[in-house]
Parts: sequence; C-alpha cells; structure tokens
Amino acid sequence: MYKLYNVKTWGSLSIHCMLEEMEAPYTNIWMTPDQVRSRDFRKVNPVGVVPALGLADGRVLFESAAIVSFLVAAHPEKRLSPPLGSADYGEFMSILHFMSTELYPATNLSISAAPYAATPEQGAIVAARARERADECWLFLEKRLAASGPWLMGRDYSALDPYAFMIGLWQRPSEEALHARFPAIAKHASAFRARPKLKAVLEAHGVMQPGGYRG
Repeated sequence: MYKLYNVKTWGSLSIHCMLEEMEAPYTNIWMTPDQVRSRDFRKVNPVGVVPALGLADGRVLFESAAIVSFLVAAHPEKRLSPPLGSADYGEFMSILHFMSTELYPATNLSISAAPYAATPEQGAIVAARARERADECWLFLEKRLAASGPWLMGRDYSALDPYAFMIGLWQRPSEEALHARFPAIAKHASAFRARPKLKAVLEAHGVMQPGGYRG
C-alpha cells in the first residue's frame, strides 16, 4: 500500500487523482504547509517537499513527474500511459517533462519570484517574464488539444491530464482567466472535472468548480 503525503491544491493533487483513477490501495496523509516545512517531515522526505509517495518497503519517492513515471510503469494495466517503450510512450514522456521542467517552474515564478530577486522591483520583472513563458507553454498545449484532443494524448485519457489540470489551477491572475485565453484548455478542464472517479478528490481539494483554488 502506498502512502501519499498530500497538501490541498499543491503538487500532490495530480498524484492523488492518479491513485484514485488507478484504484490503487493507498493511505492519504493530509498535511499543512507548516508541517511540510517542519524538521519532522524531513525525516520522511529529506528534501522536504510534496508530493511524497511512501512505498511498501519504506522508501519515499518525491518530485511529481518522477512519481507519475513510477506509477504508470508500476501499473501498466491501468493504461494511464501508452505502452512502455513505445513511440507513443516517448511522446507521453516528452509532454510530461515539458510540463514539469518548463510550465511548472514558470508558474511558480509567476506567483512569486521573491526568492530569486534582490529587490521587489526585480521580483516583479521576473514574475512578469515568467507569466509570458507560462503563456507560451499553454499555447503549445492549447494547439495540441485543439488539433487532437480531448486529452493530451488524443482520444486516450492519461496521467498527463491531471498534471495539466493541476498546473492550470495555479495560473495568474486565475484559472478562469487562463480558460478565457485558451478555450481548448477550458474544455479539457471541464472534461476532467466530469470524470466520476475524481469527484471526491476534487471536492476534497476544493476545486470541483472553477475558481475554487485561492492559493
């Protein structure tokens, strides 16, 4: 059985959705931001971040894209990715890592660039540039969905879809503003919210309806 260390609407949301879709046995451990930052949590996960996924042998995985990659490989029968080693799987991994290394950090910087800036003025400039980069990433995903949706791998729902949905919640100034600019992204989010297995998870995180995220 897995253990998911989880903070509402944080980066653990996509893993929470995956575990529910997979119907995998897991224990959900709700945490507060202060608990994640505590020394006690460092004993669980030395890098002190969520998501963290505890394995049956006591080891703990971290980094959301790494956990996604592990889960689709560990449970190929759940079909949350194309077959391992296939060309489609290579494409799946490309999109996953594009989101994790380009869109995710750009989004984080657009929310607050203070840790990387010497002055508030510098921070504002970095955050504005980060929003521009995030929009470039969303435009790429928008075109992909418009051309071959409804899901990021075309007709087949995959682990890419909760990942994109999660990052969409965090956009500035709001998820609704993102959807106004990118209609295919808006359609994707609506289809995602309509998945029956995800209703309880999305309600628990407070994001069953657009605008629920208030981070």
